Amino acid sequence: MRAASEDQTIDLRLFGKNVTEAYDGCRLAFWQANRDPETDTYAYVFYAPFNDGEELPGWMKVGGTVYMMNREDSVRASGQMLESLRLYRASKGSYTALIEVLDQHVEGDNIVVDKGQMTITHDERYPFVITVKGGIICPNAQDSAQDSAKDTAWADTRENSFVVPSGLYGDAISLGQAQPFNDLSAVPTGILDAVAQNAPDCDPHNTTGNGARYAISDAMTLWEVPCSLYARSASSVYVTALNDNPAYANVLFLPGVPDHGDMEGRYELLNPVLTPSNAVVHAEDLNIERNCGSSEYYQLRAVEGEALEFFLLEYREKSECSGPERPASAFPLIFRAE
Repeated sequence: MRAASEDQTIDLRLFGKNVTEAYDGCRLAFWQANRDPETDTYAYVFYAPFNDGEELPGWMKVGGTVYMMNREDSVRASGQMLESLRLYRASKGSYTALIEVLDQHVEGDNIVVDKGQMTITHDERYPFVITVKGGIICPNAQDSAQDSAKDTAWADTRENSFVVPSGLYGDAISLGQAQPFNDLSAVPTGILDAVAQNAPDCDPHNTTGNGARYAISDAMTLWEVPCSLYARSASSVYVTALNDNPAYANVLFLPGVPDHGDMEGRYELLNPVLTPSNAVVHAEDLNIERNCGSSEYYQLRAVEGEALEFFLLEYREKSECSGPERPASAFPLIFRAE
């Protein structure tokens, strides 16, 4: 029997950029009614980014955990307005959130909710009700275009002209050009099964479904499968598979960084950029201010038994988040292959 003193309330937490990071695109967001996300560090209770006009899973924070919330209802409002009721459920856990839109109006391209109510339930806790404001908010289109241009320019600087040392085990390979896809229906079931079994922290079905495939040979393909989606970034996992038998798929694991803690058994790369000509992958994990984080380079190489493995080329890390913005290439060097 539950002790009478045990807390059965839902510990809903307000959040801000500590969860949304630097994302500033269109979003469906709700915040505590007496807070302002423009001036208060913590104001949001629900935040769902948009991608190409599609609402992605939202975030809600309870205690120290950020839950990914998937929309459960199928009701769609007509015209430029929000539905009066929207139901969400956590992908992991048993939290639900019912959002009631009580008063709304259109303001330019935005749908503004002047008054709403959010009810959070859990099968072992008392319901929690909070008054909210919010709506579908989009930044200025011109600002978005400028930000996009900056992001593109930054991405271009990450093309992997990395000089690969000659003493690595195995043989260097090159890949065919990227063949992008934007829906998981393009990924064979056997590959998704391999990800589910060998990369259990990945949840491709809660991403936008964007990825790519690269020809290794006439018989084999390298698949870049979306793993997880975050506010301003996404992660991928790499899988090799036979073209005539995709069920024979192999999730590629990342080698650990020598003498640098427990980094074995990883498979997820954040914001990866792959260069087909040398099969080098570069991944960066940076904070909002871009003054700390990590940078890692790997190369896919052929080894004995007609197998393919990732080899670590370089790892940089700056753990102290202070000082001005710096390129990841200027972070302290932890390891470089020779």
